[in-house]
Amino acid sequence: MKSTSIVLRLSFAVLLCLGTFAAVNPTSIAGNRCKDKCNDVYRLRKDVCKAIPLKNERKVCEKAAKRAKDDCKHRCR
Repeated sequence: MKSTSIVLRLSFAVLLCLGTFAAVNPTSIAGNRCKDKCNDVYRLRKDVCKAIPLKNERKVCEKAAKRAKDDCKHRCR
């Protein structure tokens, strides 16, 4: 009776550890490269937009950069 409960506990612990290691695979750690690239391009374009002195034109530029980022992310799916 005692030996079966020990075996069951050990097997449960092993399954729990295997499940944890299976959930952490390299693709989940690396993230989505396509979306990361979209975000990097967006940040660069937004930095360029910040150099525009006129507020209205700057906002138009930032909105265009955001639309381009959204389109890029849509292509990633």
